[in-house]
Amino acid sequence: MKFSFDSVAHLYKNVYYNMPQSLKTVLGTLYGSIPIQKRYGSLYPQYLEKFQEFELMDEKYQEEYLYHKTLETLLFAQENIPFYQKRFAQHGVSVKDFKSLDDLKKFPTMTKDDIKNHVEEMYSENVEKAVAYFSGGSTSSPTKFYHPLFTSRAKHKAYSVHTLSKCGYKLRDRALLLKGREVVDLKKDIYWDYEPVDNFLNITSSYVMSDKFPLIYQKSKKFKPKFLFGYPSAVMDFMFASKKFGFEPLKINGIILTSENVSENDILELKKFYGDVSVFVDYGHTERVVGAWKVDFSPYNFLGVYGISRIVDGEIVGTSLDNMVMPYINYKTGDEVDGEIVYFEDTDIAKSAQFIKGRVQDYLVTYDHRLIPLTSLYVGHHLSHKAVHNLQYRQTQPGKVKVLIQKGSVKVAKSEILKSFKEMVKDGIDFEIVFVDKIEKTHRGKRVVCQQNMNIEAIKQEQTKFADKISEKTSHIV
Repeated sequence: MKFSFDSVAHLYKNVYYNMPQSLKTVLGTLYGSIPIQKRYGSLYPQYLEKFQEFELMDEKYQEEYLYHKTLETLLFAQENIPFYQKRFAQHGVSVKDFKSLDDLKKFPTMTKDDIKNHVEEMYSENVEKAVAYFSGGSTSSPTKFYHPLFTSRAKHKAYSVHTLSKCGYKLRDRALLLKGREVVDLKKDIYWDYEPVDNFLNITSSYVMSDKFPLIYQKSKKFKPKFLFGYPSAVMDFMFASKKFGFEPLKINGIILTSENVSENDILELKKFYGDVSVFVDYGHTERVVGAWKVDFSPYNFLGVYGISRIVDGEIVGTSLDNMVMPYINYKTGDEVDGEIVYFEDTDIAKSAQFIKGRVQDYLVTYDHRLIPLTSLYVGHHLSHKAVHNLQYRQTQPGKVKVLIQKGSVKVAKSEILKSFKEMVKDGIDFEIVFVDKIEKTHRGKRVVCQQNMNIEAIKQEQTKFADKISEKTSHIV
């Protein structure tokens, strides 16, 4: 039977969050002490066992398992979801065409724009009750979608417990949380709150790089966390603020980074400051289609039993498993991979990838509609964090980009910054540098690297059509 106390309690989380800390501590501690199997229901141990078992099995077993689970998803979509019924018919495909894992490429792709335009045709409550969720992503443009009430949270919790164990994290280990809710009481000079269910001290990350940091640091030190857990930008800010005020590194066992791009240099900086601790990097998204993880400098490992991860033209294209409310079939995640990729034999389904570079939407557009990936700007940027603490790109028309710069502790001239960008992007873009005191994050404390108001997907399609025409004209040339 599908049921979990957690899924019901989650619907009333805001009531809990708004309780006085004393009451929240009592109720949260009691609830957190309940065995996780009882909180998340019978599905939780089933998924945890499957995740553990899957990694130990040989490739033949894994492929057979993934084939049957994908077939299950396709059948449900074809029988229950109007959007897929129409889309499959338009492309002349059906479940009968799915005879091997590699046949997934025969089915059409879907995008986030499809969700925005057709969400009410994309879900069904024939099997399980649907719950609405909203995702802002790095562009701060909310997207509505649906998850199964009980299945989704039980499965994702099992995934988190399984993968986080790779860096030594155990349930309810004390962790400093630098992501999510912003909690502040200015009258009392409090910039944190205690979350007893998971045993987290939730820090208001927007005050980390301020004169309030000594208060935040002392509270954090007193809490004695085993892990730092948060957005890379917030965790890095905590490290830089510690250096700025001359505070010693917190004595921790590891660092868990999630939701934002992480460079190898970030990992090096963190390990240099905090010692040779494990740095765990999680890749996922609110839609819960695919998931991957890495520790330190290892490749990202895609956990196929969580969701199918195809690599198409360098982009992760996911198909969900076990989502019998709003399935995702060949969903273009908008995230790119690079470096060595290991596939299941005779398929484009990835087992691992050396790097996950970030969102496809994170491009700048030149005057002549060439696309410049922001990842190349990150790699090439020679200005240190001491000179540029944070930046944000804003673009509304081809060839013109405004760059908001939040200056670091070392003074740097605008001309030097402009020179740096011109070296990275040789031509096609005029950069305007604007110094600001602060670059706003989302309401959950996530940085917005690029406010891109141009339709990158449409430009990519234009380029593909142009390339196809050129190919047709030159196909006779040997």
